[in-house]
Amino acid sequence: MTEWWTYGLSDFLMFSPQAYWRLVARYNAAWWPAQALATVAPLALLAAMRSRHAWAARAGLLLLATGWGWLGWAFHWQRYAEIFLAAPWTAAACALQALLLVMVAALPLRGVNRQPAAAAWLLAALALLYPLLAPLTGHPWAEAEVFGFMPEPTALATLGAVLGCTRIAGPARVLLAILPVLSLALGAATRVLIA
Repeated sequence: MTEWWTYGLSDFLMFSPQAYWRLVARYNAAWWPAQALATVAPLALLAAMRSRHAWAARAGLLLLATGWGWLGWAFHWQRYAEIFLAAPWTAAACALQALLLVMVAALPLRGVNRQPAAAAWLLAALALLYPLLAPLTGHPWAEAEVFGFMPEPTALATLGAVLGCTRIAGPARVLLAILPVLSLALGAATRVLIA
């Protein structure tokens, strides 16, 4: 223990970058071609945010709930738990987010009918374009991260939709943003450590 100061944060990571990206590639291969369909989900969210109808906002919230539920079960619980001890907790957080989205969708959505803020459009567009990061960062398409299948694009789409849906009341909007922000923080920390 005389060399404890030589340890860095990456020394405490439970998996190597190769193990993580291999897991992502295997996960994507197991569910292909569903990711191709999921890439259009952020477009549906953009349309729901732009709509003046409450049913469209509900449909968008339910689409997000489905994405979070799938992400929690298929990725965190079934795959990520193989290499990350906290994955059952992140799976539970995804289930909680899905439940919150369903609960807000069941509430009366009576907000103002105005255009979503530019930040909402930007976040939703980032979720849509997120799979392009794979080839831009030197990863094969098999390691692309898609909405509903991987945490970061799902969290970005959620933040964009929650900010963009003016029918959601302020407190509910804050509540729906907490777990996506935490998910993005965990994802950023993981990327820094496996880089």
